[in-house]
Amino acid sequence: MKKRIYIALIAVTLVVVSCTSTEKILKSSDSNLKYTKAMEWYTKGQYFKAIPVFEELMGLYKGEKSTEELYYYYCMANYKQGSYLMAAYHFKNYTVKHPYSKYTEEASFMHAESYKKQTLVFSLDQTETINAIEAYQTFINAYSDSERLQVANDNIDELRDRLEKKALKAADLYFDTKNYRAAAVSYKNLLLDYPDIEGVKEIQFNIVKSYSKYADQSIAIKQQERYEEAIKTAKNFKNRYPNSKYLADINKLNEEARYNIIKANYNSALNSVYIVRMKILDEMPDVYANNFNKITDEKLKLKASKYLEKAYFQKIKTSYAQGQDSDVKNKSMYYKKCIEAYNVFSTKYADSKYLNEAKSFFMASDKKYKKYSNG
Repeated sequence: MKKRIYIALIAVTLVVVSCTSTEKILKSSDSNLKYTKAMEWYTKGQYFKAIPVFEELMGLYKGEKSTEELYYYYCMANYKQGSYLMAAYHFKNYTVKHPYSKYTEEASFMHAESYKKQTLVFSLDQTETINAIEAYQTFINAYSDSERLQVANDNIDELRDRLEKKALKAADLYFDTKNYRAAAVSYKNLLLDYPDIEGVKEIQFNIVKSYSKYADQSIAIKQQERYEEAIKTAKNFKNRYPNSKYLADINKLNEEARYNIIKANYNSALNSVYIVRMKILDEMPDVYANNFNKITDEKLKLKASKYLEKAYFQKIKTSYAQGQDSDVKNKSMYYKKCIEAYNVFSTKYADSKYLNEAKSFFMASDKKYKKYSNG
């Protein structure tokens, strides 16, 4: 315990002595002494003592050539002390105030180094990483023959790799948290910003999965267009990587998307008002034809064909409901449509489980059609 107190007292004494020494030098009227002590402290790594003296000397010699050197050591003292934000500002300011100094090239490089020192691990904010890259690039453009050129280029590669990892992690996080639209956009932007990133095929595959899953969680009326986007990205993937290890998965996602378009078209119809429902149901055979022949999975084909069957049945049911709900003058038109829809359905699906129910709508419509068509 006594030993700890003794060490603490020594530390406090050193701080007091240091402060006293700095204050004593600052109060001196001997500028040469100030310069000598500031450089002595700088050389010994006592930057916190040297910095205030450098500041005062720059004020004393303002406008004179000697401030170029004083300002350089002041910038370096801040950097070596770990005041990187302050150092970044002053190194940049140095290049502006003293563009032709022998220290200007180094100041430009140290401006970038100061930003690099502030950069955090890739999972955290990367503002300073971007600032560092821009500062290194400015240095490279200004000093293309510099001996520091390779270091600057290597540092840019290292920092860009950090940004790549950050962007990839953000996209993966969107995917893992089921924010699939954001995931798809983030993966696409990742490839635009970093076309040479490692694992391009996997990222492209994740784009296809993201669009497919985004469509899965969409409302019925939006699903068709979103599955079509998934099919488009799947096609692009197959064209670009015909021998990829992901090809079987891509084909499966593609077929599921085509089946889901048929399913979504039907569900969208059911969730719409009568007029829109009939329009969608009328379009169902074309939607079915455009997608069914590109499905090879027999289970999916069977389920898809059931939705077409139900669509034909829904035309009967919907026409009858329209007749029931319409004005007297339009009833006969809707009942006639119900009869026509039944004739098509009964011909195409003579063994359908919906046939008896469809027939009941037909018989009711036939009776009502005769009633209302005769006035």
